[in-house]
Amino acid sequence: MSGRRDWGLALVVAGALGVAACGPSGIRIATTAIPTLTRTTGSFDDMAIDQGTHRLFVADRSDQGVDVFDISTATARYVKTIPMPSSPNGLAIAPDLERIFVGTSSGSVAVADISTNSPTTNGVIDEVHTGGRQADLLDYSAARHRVYASNGADGTITSIDSETHEIRAHFDVGHPLEQPRYDPADGMVYVTSPDADALFRIDPNDGSIKSSALGGCVPTGMAINPKSNHALIACKSFVMSWDLASGKSEVFGQVAGGDVVSYYSGADRFLVASPLGTGHSVIGIFGGTPIAYLSTVVTDARGKSAAYDETNHVIYTPDGRAGRAGIASFRAPAIPPPWLSFVTDFGPLVAILAVMGLVIYVVARSADPVRRRDPARQPVPRVLRPR
Repeated sequence: MSGRRDWGLALVVAGALGVAACGPSGIRIATTAIPTLTRTTGSFDDMAIDQGTHRLFVADRSDQGVDVFDISTATARYVKTIPMPSSPNGLAIAPDLERIFVGTSSGSVAVADISTNSPTTNGVIDEVHTGGRQADLLDYSAARHRVYASNGADGTITSIDSETHEIRAHFDVGHPLEQPRYDPADGMVYVTSPDADALFRIDPNDGSIKSSALGGCVPTGMAINPKSNHALIACKSFVMSWDLASGKSEVFGQVAGGDVVSYYSGADRFLVASPLGTGHSVIGIFGGTPIAYLSTVVTDARGKSAAYDETNHVIYTPDGRAGRAGIASFRAPAIPPPWLSFVTDFGPLVAILAVMGLVIYVVARSADPVRRRDPARQPVPRVLRPR
């Protein structure tokens, strides 16, 4: 029976390793339609979540407005579309002011009231003209009460007082710009430039600008984890983490062609939306300190941005597929512990080696003279003597 037990153990271990080596099952992608765009193809840009009021906002160029969704449950519900003066681009929520700031294609930043108890809820209450040809992506600093708007084509950043809606400064970088981010850790404003292949650091106190070459990144979006003071940057062919204090970087090749990057402190997750005109569009998920690649979810929704609902652990992205204008969503995938990632990567090889080792072990035990069974003793024949 010992030999049978050994072989059984070998099969159990091999089976367990084989199961661990299998990848996760497919993730279900849900959709929520926008009633005004039924059976059409939508054009969307940025999206943002107010975690406190459980509202999701989407820059909707098809309707020339900002779509509002109730995400108090795991299933989003369309509420209304806030009309904008021109096509919307970037979004920045100021939760403390109950306002959302919207960059528009005409160069203005629209200010909308998103208070749930105001008579002007879900309406534009002001419009700030930046002087640029267009206002693209935005970021908000609650500590400084500033909105930073990228006038991308003009190569400038406009600083707006979030309370008075007055322009406080223009920072001329001199290169076309993408996504600006304020870093509470050092008080600087960072912005990417694909033309310069660089990350620019702006001191909002004196307007001084410094640049860091990104070595072939050709960056688009970026986001910052202020606790670790690390940024994640979407590049043309990869994703790059960047230590804002030391300038050290690491390249991740799992996601290419990313656009808008966002960070959610409540979940410690970076989301990189890659619309990819050809091939599968995906959402790349990163997190931890130092930043590590965690997972990729194929959505095929062609969304340029993504948002993480920290209450229901649902990830959203605009749905730009033909005839399906709305938003796509999925449950945030569970991230396996590091040791399981090792088994997933090397599971087949480990399984083969483990089986071979157990086979050798079983054979060796069977050949051990101590464990070898003695042959059954035959009875001694009885000799009958003649009388």
